Amino acid sequence: MVTAVSTNGTARPIARRVFSVPIGCKVSRIDAAALAHRVGGKAPATAPGDAEVLLVHGCAVTDRAERDGRRLVRRLRRENPRATLVVSGCLAERDGESIARMPEVDLVVKLAARDALPEILEAHAAGLLSERVVSTPTAARASLFAMPGADRTLEALIDPDRTRAFLKIQDGCARRCAFCVVPSLRGAEKSARLEDVVDAIRRLGDAGVPEVVLAGVHLAAFGHDRGTRLVDLLAQLEDDPPACRVRLSSLEPMEAGEDLVDLVAISRVVVPHLHLPLQSGSFGVLKRMRRGIVPERYRALAARAARTNPRLHLATDLIAGFPGETDAEFEETRRFVEELPFASLHVFPFSPRSHTDAAAWHHARPLPSCVVTNRTRELRRLGEKKARAFRARASGTTAEIVALRGNRGLTDHYLEVVLRLPPEDSVPGRRLQARLLATGTGMPLEAHPC
Repeated sequence: MVTAVSTNGTARPIARRVFSVPIGCKVSRIDAAALAHRVGGKAPATAPGDAEVLLVHGCAVTDRAERDGRRLVRRLRRENPRATLVVSGCLAERDGESIARMPEVDLVVKLAARDALPEILEAHAAGLLSERVVSTPTAARASLFAMPGADRTLEALIDPDRTRAFLKIQDGCARRCAFCVVPSLRGAEKSARLEDVVDAIRRLGDAGVPEVVLAGVHLAAFGHDRGTRLVDLLAQLEDDPPACRVRLSSLEPMEAGEDLVDLVAISRVVVPHLHLPLQSGSFGVLKRMRRGIVPERYRALAARAARTNPRLHLATDLIAGFPGETDAEFEETRRFVEELPFASLHVFPFSPRSHTDAAAWHHARPLPSCVVTNRTRELRRLGEKKARAFRARASGTTAEIVALRGNRGLTDHYLEVVLRLPPEDSVPGRRLQARLLATGTGMPLEAHPC
């Protein structure tokens, strides 16, 4: 049962000290940060024991992620028996009733009710809620995008290092990949208004933020529900560059398309970094995954990006040991990936998500765990080889660096480097040109004055 909570009251909710723990993807982390800021007008708690509200923004993309979320809930409750413990995110959406039955949990807040959390906490404190799982009658109008303005400040968008800002501009997914439950949790594809995104990026840049990362559940679909495209947004920024650089998070490759790849490769605003998830290089496996990817089209897109800008960091995701993957199909993937100009690979062993087709196939004919482990290890070794080669090509070149904390920096083409710069150039958030030098095999590059 879901309790409806009105959000029409005019009284300003009490600010509470929040300890927030996000699990999962960039979108989950962005949502959690915005939610914690909305609830906590006070400085955030630095430890669970100092908090008035414990916020677990959980992931449900795999069964393991859900188990990790439940373990986290139990640990936080042990560390602070007095705080109000709230579970939100995809974990709350996936099985909210079951999560609410955990004795450690006070509230489960559905994704659509996120903006009402301050009022929900007020109602809970007043004893006005009859159930732990909470939605809101204004859910259809609940804001999905943490754009600055009104009661949202720029501060809510900036990461703890105060160096980069993360801006969610899209939510939901219409794809139906055989291994994924995200579409059933996040719902239909929705986009922020293009003009709101442009305004947010400009305001962040004017406030001194050196880099803004654009994220979405299905970022390549940005604007489709509003009659526009992601490339239109980037072209507008290109025509009138903001004071910050812009980075794109993961993009579905076939929907990204040639015009977007071309723009990123030569852009003055968008950094040369593309994350195009592949998952497999085998046509047969991709077809069973329902990825909608044709390997040769992906190959052409990757080659086009590298040809247009050899500095571009091309990254991808791979699943090793998908149900039914034969030795020959794995070898197709290995060869395909070896031949492409990847700079980094994110390799995951197949992990079944309950109630998906892939999970049913896995349980019917599971691959031996040693096979999955060996394939994962082989692809990760290949990824390390690709990363070393990319770093070697970057050594001796000049790159634009954003200084991070801990004497680290992030290049425009997504290499984390050790700063060997004067103190005034190593201040977190500083954006400057530096020369990259290798110090040893497998070691991060060093950034030196030009």
